[in-house]
Amino acid sequence: MRPEPAPLDRLRLLVVTPTGLLGGSETWLLDLLRTTRPRVQAEVWMLEDGPLRSELVADGVSVTVLPTGPRARDLALRNLDLGRRLRRSDAEVVLANGVKAAAAVVPAARTVGVPVVWAKHDFSWDRELAPRLGRMSDAVLATSRAVAAATGRDDATIVPPPRPPAPTPRAEAAAYWAERGVDTGDGLVLALLGRLVGYKGVDTAIEALAHEGALSWRLVVAGPDDPTEPGERARLEALADRLGVRDRVLLTGPVPDAGRHLAAFDAVAVLTRSDGERFGREGYSLVALEALGAGVPLVGAAGNPEVERMALTAGRVVPPSDPRALAGALLELQEPEARDRCGRAGRAVLAEHPDAEACGQRVVQVLAEAARRPGAGLVGPPMTVLTCFRDEEGHVDEVVGAVLDQLGPDDEYLLLDDRSSDKTGAELAAWVSRDSRLRLLDGPGVNLSVARNAGFAQARHPRVACTDAGCAPGPRWLAGLRAAFAEPDPVDLVVGVYDVDGGDPVRDAARVALFPSIAEARRPGLLTRCAGRVTGRSFSARRLDGRSMACAVPAWEAAGGFDARLRSSEDAVFGDAVLAAGGRSALALDARVTWAQTGDLADMARMYAKYGEWGGRAGSWQLVSRDLVRASAYAVAPLVLATGGRGARATVLAGAAGYLALPALRARDVDVVPGTWAMVPVVVALKDVAKAAGCLRGLAARAAGRAGG
Repeated sequence: MRPEPAPLDRLRLLVVTPTGLLGGSETWLLDLLRTTRPRVQAEVWMLEDGPLRSELVADGVSVTVLPTGPRARDLALRNLDLGRRLRRSDAEVVLANGVKAAAAVVPAARTVGVPVVWAKHDFSWDRELAPRLGRMSDAVLATSRAVAAATGRDDATIVPPPRPPAPTPRAEAAAYWAERGVDTGDGLVLALLGRLVGYKGVDTAIEALAHEGALSWRLVVAGPDDPTEPGERARLEALADRLGVRDRVLLTGPVPDAGRHLAAFDAVAVLTRSDGERFGREGYSLVALEALGAGVPLVGAAGNPEVERMALTAGRVVPPSDPRALAGALLELQEPEARDRCGRAGRAVLAEHPDAEACGQRVVQVLAEAARRPGAGLVGPPMTVLTCFRDEEGHVDEVVGAVLDQLGPDDEYLLLDDRSSDKTGAELAAWVSRDSRLRLLDGPGVNLSVARNAGFAQARHPRVACTDAGCAPGPRWLAGLRAAFAEPDPVDLVVGVYDVDGGDPVRDAARVALFPSIAEARRPGLLTRCAGRVTGRSFSARRLDGRSMACAVPAWEAAGGFDARLRSSEDAVFGDAVLAAGGRSALALDARVTWAQTGDLADMARMYAKYGEWGGRAGSWQLVSRDLVRASAYAVAPLVLATGGRGARATVLAGAAGYLALPALRARDVDVVPGTWAMVPVVVALKDVAKAAGCLRGLAARAAGRAGG
């Protein structure tokens, strides 16, 4: 019996979280780590100790406490420390849980090259920090569009807090509170849950009790003191004494699982306001969700967008810091029928809200794609695999054998013989005779684009993975492609990666100088990112290479297939077409093949000239722009060196040194044969000149074709 495919390895996640209190963002983190354990191997660095640590340890999560003060200097010093720790860490991605965590770790992660995702829960420090942190983060998660807005990231992923666990019934909830000294059975009781800080609006609720509409209501406030405002409890108690409502106000302190037992109350208030500086306003209140689940009316302060939305349907909206308006809302909610209507409406709203599993999977998808490992911890659907062959006698067994070892029982492998003139067809037929999952197709014999289109048209599955003859797929190549399609919101195009072989000075020089590095793609530091932008020698989800890729058939159709006019560069042009048609792509570092490159300089020049020519014929700006810049540089630099002044010559030499800096560093760190370094400038110049010349020839042919048309 054929084995089922195994899941990809779990994602190694490092979480940086700012506080040890069990507030909303900490509860969100606990839910996330508990529901995604099959996909995530997590470690947590806490910037402050507290009850959260014991919860994490009980769940088997490794925790390190790194006490960090609130001042800018404290965060700057911690940032330097986190950079050193990240270099020693094996984390594949960092999750910054909140703005303080982001301020502490995002710059460090960016410097080291570890992908970092900012989970933004609220509006804190929006003016000062959100735009900068948003730009520096690889991805942004936010609880709502309003919360994401200040980051300036149109691509922010919106994942609300999950639907809370089922609440306890009213009688059970009343007994729970009675055990903690809270009598909810005598008259109407308004509940307010949260830390004792000024902007939570507890004072507004206390003042409302003194107004005529709320004389029949009592107030229960459940939540811990906040170390940032140590005098808040005393202030609230003094306010209640002054207004003569002290006998109707109870500050309980922290109550475990208070949100599950809200059915004992007659209304729940979320009255958060802006503090006028950097804090306040609810991003997405867990307490509001818990109130809806308990069937209890929600009284929400305006200015908290998601709370407002819920309270409009299942309660009342009041202006912030307006005790009289709050008392009026409570007066309306004295009527049992009004409370029942709100309760039914709230339960209906919550029924449509995503649960913890759905929210957790969506968050992990963002983390996995940021780490360039989409589908981490998942298996993925059955796949069609396609390889096209033309005159590959003697090179069939390596690629077909490697792919066959990775096929699941429901996969298929299409071997397309594109009119070979040697014994390729016989070698393919021998493989097909051994396994029913393999099918031999006759190709049209035009070019690789037409051959691939013919293969896609014959696919039995809606997702097709491709690799080329001359490539040796790694042992997890197919798993790395298929798993990406198991995500809750799967991409349309999966871009794999490739190594190149070496063994002599020419091929080793090309390996370090002309091709991107998978190791650098895992942790792209500043030099790697800059070199990638200048030279294009970097792996990117937006730059497809046919050596390792997978595409959904509907996306192939929407893009119009591979461009049949192109004899080269068809893969990059096809990737652009998929994205232009509205498709999404992801880079998959697990989907690795090794490509056998040429060691002959003349063959290398012809290959790059062909790439440049067909990029020019395609008119792809992504492909043409760099070739034109290189052509200009190689034309101008000799003139400047010959006739320019000292400063101009120094600039040219510095530019050349910078251009060769990354290959030089690679040649130092990568195991290469003697003589490699001397060949690096040779292969770089050969590639640049050949590709630029080919590009100019292709642009001329494109222009002539237009003129002739």
